[in-house]
Amino acid sequence: MPEEGVVPTGLPRARRLCAWALDFAVIVAVAALLGWFTFHRVGAEVTDVTSLAGTSAWEVITSHGDIAGAGQGVGESLWRSAVNAVQQAFAALVAFAFAYHFLSLAVMGRTPGQALTGLCVVRRRGGGRPGRGRVAVRAAVSTLVEVGWYALACCLLAGGAVVFSVLCWIVAMAFFAVNAGLALLGSRRSLADRLAGVTVTGAWRVRAAIARIRGRRGEMAG
Repeated sequence: MPEEGVVPTGLPRARRLCAWALDFAVIVAVAALLGWFTFHRVGAEVTDVTSLAGTSAWEVITSHGDIAGAGQGVGESLWRSAVNAVQQAFAALVAFAFAYHFLSLAVMGRTPGQALTGLCVVRRRGGGRPGRGRVAVRAAVSTLVEVGWYALACCLLAGGAVVFSVLCWIVAMAFFAVNAGLALLGSRRSLADRLAGVTVTGAWRVRAAIARIRGRRGEMAG
């Protein structure tokens, strides 16, 4: 028996998995777009002959005859520029993922993927649309689990911190596994759901669940 005032869960795993896949496909599409833009951005810097020529000349002038060192300085400058471009792209991806989850839940009470599969997010106790604080927590945790840790790992790898990058990948996979297990087993509330105090339920069952809860409260008051 569910607790008093608690919205029942127990959604089919296929529906929840399908909703997540649809939402994640949008994030992957944006990631691909950012990757394409970053690749061409770095390529443009490398092939910018005028800019490279000016920088190389300055490095040569201030090298005191160390031409090899001047060339190395130009290479390091390009490398730092490329790393910055990669890090900015991952930061933009994380920002998009958070905005995608937060705005869709704050405006519609569900993500586009959940809307297409007949699901919605409600407060665990009492039902109803969650407030912005709960929505922000769920969006932040979802973003961290889906792309946050991976983005940090890739940024560390691009910056040359291989050991920390590997550790970050391990943490990322652990968080993803825990979140997926909680979402598909037992009460089927993901880590994001639990930390935000919400649950995912069938959109057409929300009103009925709330009506049952109110009816029980009315009977107890009478």
